Amino acid sequence: MNFLRFLSKESGLFGKRIGAATLFSGLISGFMVTIILGAASTASDPTQSFRNLLLFGVALASMMIAKRYSLRHATDLTENIVRRLRLRITDKIRRAELFYFEKIGAERFHNLLTTETQVISTTATMAINASASAVMLLFAFGFIAVLSLPAFFLSLSAIAAAIFAYRISLASVDPLLRQTINQENKFFALLSHLLRGFAEVKMNVRKNRDLYDGHLVPAADELCDLKVETGHRFVTTTIITNSAFYILLAVIIFILPRVTQVEPTVIMKIAAVVLFVFGPLAEVVGVLPFLAKATVSIEAINEMEASLDREVGRHPPTDLSKPPQPRSFQSLGVRDLMFQYDNADGSPGYELGPLSVDFAQGQTVFIKGGNGSGKSTFLKLFTGLYPPKSGSLTIDDKDVLPSQIQNYRELFSIVFTDFHLFDRLYGLDAIDEDQLAQLIYEMELAEKTAFYEGRFSNIELSTGQRKRLALITVLLEDKPVLIFDEWAADQDPAFRRHFYHDILPALKAEGKTIIAATHDDHYFHTADRIIAMDYGKFVEQESMN
Repeated sequence: MNFLRFLSKESGLFGKRIGAATLFSGLISGFMVTIILGAASTASDPTQSFRNLLLFGVALASMMIAKRYSLRHATDLTENIVRRLRLRITDKIRRAELFYFEKIGAERFHNLLTTETQVISTTATMAINASASAVMLLFAFGFIAVLSLPAFFLSLSAIAAAIFAYRISLASVDPLLRQTINQENKFFALLSHLLRGFAEVKMNVRKNRDLYDGHLVPAADELCDLKVETGHRFVTTTIITNSAFYILLAVIIFILPRVTQVEPTVIMKIAAVVLFVFGPLAEVVGVLPFLAKATVSIEAINEMEASLDREVGRHPPTDLSKPPQPRSFQSLGVRDLMFQYDNADGSPGYELGPLSVDFAQGQTVFIKGGNGSGKSTFLKLFTGLYPPKSGSLTIDDKDVLPSQIQNYRELFSIVFTDFHLFDRLYGLDAIDEDQLAQLIYEMELAEKTAFYEGRFSNIELSTGQRKRLALITVLLEDKPVLIFDEWAADQDPAFRRHFYHDILPALKAEGKTIIAATHDDHYFHTADRIIAMDYGKFVEQESMN
């Protein structure tokens, strides 16, 4: 099965050792069947009975040791496989481009790295345990072949019929499992809207009801229906496989004597073997639905990983093991830069450009324009986060090559409108805690948070306060170019004035280049240049000097 091949591929030599222990455990379990049957036929002989008892005790101890080894190490192996899988995919995610990440959606990545990997983790130990039972079944049927070849072939025919029926039943389940994964992604995406837009939902009853009654509930109902239908199909599959056990007994007891001459004692032994392996058979049957689900999870993860490989492969490799050295520049710019969004149906959508502009080192430039004019998209293009459809980024009038894009990004510190506030100062090795405490005080956050044991004690702040904390991170990163997207929009009037009249001039005095998208026309005089955007194009540039 795909799942067992996956385990073999991911486990390496250590997995082979576990497989060997599992095989040994299954063989010993099967051997114990022959010991018990042999002991039953010689129960009247004390000497032989004692030998069989000793042999049974040695076999039991060996089986327990082997099974303990395989199950304990299977847990270690499984969790390490899941760990490697999660880290491998996470590493590829961090190497992908922002536009790809936004297109796929964080919820889909989150679901794959949590729900689907957990399915794999849960199934692996069950599968390894069931593998020992499967080996025992093979041994038991080998023993049946020794007792009676006709009985073996009849048993084989009954099992083959059950497997054929099982495969047909399982084939109808696979599409449902894939639909279930897709529906789970849709449900979690809607749930994310509720959690992230909680304030907006609380303010609007119609929005609240539409999101919940019109979308969340139907999505949950459809997910429930899919899981119920899948469960019903698995019930059918389980009944088919369990029925095979009783059919096998019927074949041995009712049909075997009719097709061949066989002694009643042999029939009793064969029936006893079949009864003895009922538990292991149920264990093998019980794991089949989990294997089917895990196989679909693996396929979904493989598809995502292949998509990530294609995405990462489209761009020059980036060495993330060490940060690039900072470089100086006289100007940054774009030349004939164009970008286009696609509509949901894949047709061309909103277009930006062509755009050409230069920003001199040490300038403060404001970009103005209405909502939808393209300011945020331009900033993501300019900072190298979005891939342009055509055109180029430039440093000192020289094009930035694709292999240089990460070095180019290192020039910038950003606070976009959809910024994320980290609770730690990642990437800053030497932190001057006195300077940090002073910045927290200057940002009027001393009563709200503090830097304690390597992290901020509180980031559950208002949007304006969170932006101030993000600004502190920007100041500590000390990059030459600072990008602000409507940073002051959520500040109170006093701190907004402080930002434009004090913070930005101080940064300019340090030689920083500042590019800010803003609607604050009352403070346009604090910039060196104003650039206006409309419908994805620059429509006006004005020097304030």
